[in-house]
Amino acid sequence: MLKAVLFDMDDTLLDINLSAFIAVYLRDMAQLLGDVGRKNHLAAFAALTGIMLDLNNNARPDDDHRTNRVFFEDAVRKRTGVELADPIVADAFTFYEREILPRRNDGIIAARPRAGALETTAMLQDRGLKVALLTNPSFSPDCIACRMSWGNLLDIPFELVTHMDNSTRCKPSPTYYLSSIERMGLQPHEVLMVGNDAKRDFPTPDCGIQTVFVGNGRPVRATWCGSMKDFAASFNQIEERFYERQERELLDIVQDVEHA
Repeated sequence: MLKAVLFDMDDTLLDINLSAFIAVYLRDMAQLLGDVGRKNHLAAFAALTGIMLDLNNNARPDDDHRTNRVFFEDAVRKRTGVELADPIVADAFTFYEREILPRRNDGIIAARPRAGALETTAMLQDRGLKVALLTNPSFSPDCIACRMSWGNLLDIPFELVTHMDNSTRCKPSPTYYLSSIERMGLQPHEVLMVGNDAKRDFPTPDCGIQTVFVGNGRPVRATWCGSMKDFAASFNQIEERFYERQERELLDIVQDVEHA
């Protein structure tokens, strides 16, 4: 039975030029890191870029259970010598993310609420379904809250919002998805993911979580493809396809067992 709908944020519930946002964020962070650690800003930018790539590519062994925050801080310490957990350093970065970053939304980043996003989450809650925000957890809670504010998402009662403090992997790792829904007390067959990224919003390898695709194209794995603007009006059809796909997959499993 479908119990929860999980949403990506960037270009799903929030319209944003994500590449521009990441470029501005890393530039500002590199300047701050360089000032705090007395490092060259370009060198700090290169270090942060490499660390973020490693974090997002899940470049670590399976038995590494550090949170993404600890992974990030350890890598920064190793590459730059700066201790991000130091209270003075941490306060500086917290101030930036809470006071400066919210003012960075300009005509290039162009972050704004996505058409249909608020109507969709309200409709799902009216139907008694839980909603969660499974945005890629490579950022801090404050950084994610900043973007949520740009999309008018802060007042939505999400069951869970993922970030670098409560996750140990990034998308599309099944570990990330499964640990997130486990925290909600749910199983893969009880949730539906909604996202715009054909590479990251489909768990890879497949772990039994279906995905609705609201980006460009029509991925074969998608349960339904369309726009967020059309999601609420199409939800009866989406839910029907959700159960049809579950039945087909269950039948495939039964047939595989019979032929084994």
